[in-house]
This record gives sequence, structure tokens and C-alpha cells, in this order.
Amino acid sequence: MAQERTKHADVLRLTRHQYREFFEQTKAAGLALNISTYKHMGCWGTYSPWALSICKDATVAEPQWDEHAVINIASAINANRLRAVGPKRPELDWQVLDDEEIYPFLVQHEIGHRQDNFDQLEIMIIKDLEVRDKCHRRVRFANEVLADRYAWNRIRPGEPIPLSKYGEEVRDRLAEGLAYLEAHAPKLRACRPEWQLTPGSYRDVPDYMLASLDRAAFLGPAVNRRLVSERSAYYRMRNETHGRPLF
Repeated sequence: MAQERTKHADVLRLTRHQYREFFEQTKAAGLALNISTYKHMGCWGTYSPWALSICKDATVAEPQWDEHAVINIASAINANRLRAVGPKRPELDWQVLDDEEIYPFLVQHEIGHRQDNFDQLEIMIIKDLEVRDKCHRRVRFANEVLADRYAWNRIRPGEPIPLSKYGEEVRDRLAEGLAYLEAHAPKLRACRPEWQLTPGSYRDVPDYMLASLDRAAFLGPAVNRRLVSERSAYYRMRNETHGRPLF
């Protein structure tokens, strides 16, 4: 008998336990994990290939620092609003996601942008301008599809992808676009074991997660208070300079 699935919550909020669980997942893909908001990002999650400041050990007052790419995930998600975009997605209908699947799906979706996407930076240096332009027109659409497929295969392995209304309409266009990119565009190299970040919620922490005691609490009780105080003061100054929060 098929498992009965329920959808009922209006707003889902990221818990500390979830953050630490997801942090280990992103680390395995060589990515740190930051918390942001839908209002700030304009979406529920992002992946950026640009290296950001990373604290090697948040339990000490004067840690070493490094730089790594980061995934941002919203601290709260309006589940109704998220499902409402389902029919408009390029392939996979997000309406089918249960409450308990939404956060895991979004985290894996952003990991998918790192692990199984075409390399937009490499496309920029394709010498054949006609090929480059054709790749540019297709890559964003295709990468969203690949990230959705990556996430779906991890939260519901073996289940067929439920097509969105829009996905049904553009099925042929999608197939053509993916085939063209496979023939002409390089893909990102999936994370190698030596690129993985250090396990543990206090290791390889995004600097933004030390910007307040509330944010640092997601890491755990052993975060160094002096370190958080110093980083909080820094970000208060930066926020005042820029006129809005930086994360």
C-alpha cells in the first residue's frame, strides 16, 4: 500500500537539529552552510561558487580562517507559497513535496547545483561565439532541472519524477537543451573526497553564522563567546555601513 502523505503546515522553520544535519550533508559536497531569509535572498535557497570566509574552529577565540563556497538556506519557508510555484517549475512539480521533505529537498537541490550542473563560468570562455550564446540561453533552465533531479533522487529514490504542468509543455524543449549542452558545455567536477570540509558543527563554519548569539546557537553550545562578540561587532558595523543586513 502506498504511504499516505500529508501537507498541512503554513510555515516551516529550520531547527538547530536540522541545521546540523544539513551542515554535514553540505560539507560532504565541499560546501559550508549559512542561514538566511527568503526576503534577503528572494528565494528559499542559493548556491554560490564564490569563496567566502570560513572559520576553521568556532570553539576557540582566535581560530584560523579559510575560504569555501557556501549554500544559503532560508530560516523559515512558507510551504504554501513554495508549493504554489510547483506547476511553473521547469520539470519537477514541487506540489508533491510533503512538509518533512521540503527542507531536505531544498538543501539537496542546492547541493545539486554544485554536484551535477553545467559550468556557467567555463561556458563564458567558449571560443565559438554562436555555441557560447546557445549554451547561455539554455544553461540556467537546464541546471534547475538537473538540481531538481539530483534532490528528488535523494529524497524519493527510484520514484518517477512528477512532471509539472509547465514541464509537460516544454518537455521537447528541455530534451533538446540538455542534449545541446551535453554536446558543447563542460560540467562542474563533482566534489572529491579531499575537497570535503571537516565534519562537526563547529568546524569550517561560515563567518555569517558567528554574527550573533542566535545564529551561533545553531552550531551548538561550545561556540566561543569572545569570537561571537567580535564577529557580531564587525557585522553591526558592516550592516550600518551598507544600510541593510549582509546575510
